[in-house]
Amino acid sequence: MRLKNGNFYTDSRTNKVYRLNEDNKGSWYLSTHDDEDNNQMSRTSGRNMMKMLKSFYNKVNDS
Repeated sequence: MRLKNGNFYTDSRTNKVYRLNEDNKGSWYLSTHDDEDNNQMSRTSGRNMMKMLKSFYNKVNDS
C-alpha cells in the first residue's frame, strides 16, 4: 500500500468519505469536505495511517 495525498477513502463503519492529506511535516490525516481545516482528525505517521486505512477504510476508485 502506498499513501497518496488527495486520495479518497470511505469509512467502512459509517460510509462517510474522507480525503487523505499530508501536512508540511510529513504527517498524515483524514478530513471531510465540510471540515474546512477546522475538525481534522489527529495526525499520525505514514505507517500508522496505513494500518488504520487497512483496518477501517476502503479506497474510493477513480472513475
